[in-house]
Amino acid sequence: MSEILQKIKDQKIVPLFYNESFEVSKNIVKALYEAGIRVIEYTNRGHQALENFTKLKEISHIEFPGLLLGIGTVKNIQEMDDYANVKADFIITPVINEALVKHALEKNVLLIPGCFTPSDINIAYQNGLKLVKIFPADALGKNYIKSVKPVFPGMNFMPTGGIHAESEDIREWLKGGAIAAGLGSSLIGKDSNEEELMLKTKNLLQQLNQ
Repeated sequence: MSEILQKIKDQKIVPLFYNESFEVSKNIVKALYEAGIRVIEYTNRGHQALENFTKLKEISHIEFPGLLLGIGTVKNIQEMDDYANVKADFIITPVINEALVKHALEKNVLLIPGCFTPSDINIAYQNGLKLVKIFPADALGKNYIKSVKPVFPGMNFMPTGGIHAESEDIREWLKGGAIAAGLGSSLIGKDSNEEELMLKTKNLLQQLNQ
C-alpha cells in the first residue's frame, strides 16, 4: 500500500477514464504519462474495458515504465477477480461492503473502496484499509472530509466526482483533508486532443506543486 499511497499523495490527482477504442485509450495514457502522471485509473464502464485494460497492462512496463495502472467502477467479486487476474495495480469500487473487502484481503488485492457515509468508511477502517474514495464528492461538499477525518485516524481520503480540473478547486479539497482528487471528464473530455491533454495535465501538476 505504501508505494501507491505515496505516489497518489505526491501526484495530488488521479486521472480516470474509459474509451471503447484501445488506440484512443493508449493515446490518452501516453499523454497523461508524458505530462508526468504515474497513477491512472481506467474505468470498467464498457464492453471493451477488460480487453483494453489487459492490453494496456501488457504494454505498460515497456512503454510506460513506473506507471501504476488500476481499474475503477468494479462492483462485484467476479469483476474484481477478472482484473486481479490481469495484474491490476489497484482496484477502485464505487461502493463498499464486507464481502468485497474480505475477498480483496484474501486475494491480496489493493482495494480502494468508494465510501459515502461514516458507516461506509468504518467498514474500510475496521478492515485495515488505508485509503478510501469519497464518492460522489460533489454531493458531500468540501467540508465533509474535514468533519469525518478525526474519527478515523490514519485513514486517507480521495474525493472523486464533480471536481474541477483546476488547481484552485483541487487545493480546496486538499486543504479540507484530502490527499488527492480523482479527475474524470473535467480533465479528460470526450473530444480530448492528446497534445492538449498533455499540456493541460502538465500545467495542472506544476500549479499544484508550486
